[in-house]
Amino acid sequence: MPDTGEVKYLVLADRAVPYLLARVRWPDVAQAIAASSADWLDDPGLFDLPYDPSAVTVSFSQAASVAAGWGRELHDGAADGAPSFMRRMPANWSDLSPAERRAWGLESVGRRRASARGVRRLRSAQAKIAASSAAQANAHVGALAGAGGGPGAGVARRAANGRGPLAGVTSGLGSAATERRRDMRVRVDGRAHIRCGHTTISAGLVDLSEGGVRCVMPQASPVLAPGATLDGPFLLEAEVTTLRICLDVMGRISWHRSIGDGTHFGLVFQQLDDGETDGVYRFLAAACRRGQR
Repeated sequence: MPDTGEVKYLVLADRAVPYLLARVRWPDVAQAIAASSADWLDDPGLFDLPYDPSAVTVSFSQAASVAAGWGRELHDGAADGAPSFMRRMPANWSDLSPAERRAWGLESVGRRRASARGVRRLRSAQAKIAASSAAQANAHVGALAGAGGGPGAGVARRAANGRGPLAGVTSGLGSAATERRRDMRVRVDGRAHIRCGHTTISAGLVDLSEGGVRCVMPQASPVLAPGATLDGPFLLEAEVTTLRICLDVMGRISWHRSIGDGTHFGLVFQQLDDGETDGVYRFLAAACRRGQR
């Protein structure tokens, strides 16, 4: 990797939950800490990490949040006197060997699961919201029929059946209502660290689903204009738990408006993969469980 003079921060995540944080700069900095390790460890194999498809490049602010979740404070520069991991094979960060897992204390990575009961409750609530949305969509279509059985009723029935001149309009109303409520939104008090180019914006976390997130800031930012596309990653943290999730997807600002003393905005995620979706549910289950205490 070329020497840019700046330290690059990267994370490895299991179901969107970071388990290893690295800082790399060729040829003098190759250190990392893990969720279960107490100290920084030197590892020349980390020079290969920026080229691994499983690695996610994060900003210093996002890296500092990950470290804080593990009870550590992140400082600029490398740690002096860090022990070194002596390798006998090339690094493959997408498929760690047993020796590498032991060295980093990562034997349990890949085995952690969200609380089955918590996930079932969340999915059950999501199904109820989807059913309610479908009923609201049908109500919109029915309203077009007008009162009684006048001429408008026949037009609305044809539209509801996908036929007639209003079919596209009324089905659009229904699909829009369903789309808005398709993903269950859960209230989560916390922070969202949003990377925008070379800067990171920290906003208050209001609610979250696998489809997107709602945040609030004291003042509007020009980079958060409706329609703006953000490359990510997005690091989310909840106040009631030390759990963080890192979603390495693109996002789009769907809306923003001033409410009270702050500016609220909605961020729609690109389609999450199965691991990231599982991570969101794990995050929400943990936040809800801790928040009820």
